[in-house]
Amino acid sequence: MNIIEVVSTVEKFFSDVLKRPGVIVGILRDQDLWKVQIEVAEEVEYMRKRAQDDLLAMYEVTVNNDLEILAFERKYLRERDSTDIGKT
Repeated sequence: MNIIEVVSTVEKFFSDVLKRPGVIVGILRDQDLWKVQIEVAEEVEYMRKRAQDDLLAMYEVTVNNDLEILAFERKYLRERDSTDIGKT
C-alpha cells in the first residue's frame, strides 16, 4: 500500500458514502495507521440561499493498512474566505 492508494480511498469514501467530494490537505503515516486531513464543502445550498460564503469542514480520517476507514471526525468548520480556524 502506498500514499496514493490511501488518498484515493479517502476521496472515494467522502464522494460515495457522504456525497461530498473533498480535497486532501494533509497525510501522515503513524506506524500501522494513516491520518488524513480532508477539506470538504458543507451546507452549500443553505449558505447560497442566504448569500453567504460556503462552509468548509476539515475532517481527520484514520485508515489502516488494509485501506479500511476506521474513523473520521470533523475537526473544525469555517467560512471559505475566513482565516479563523477552530470555528465549530
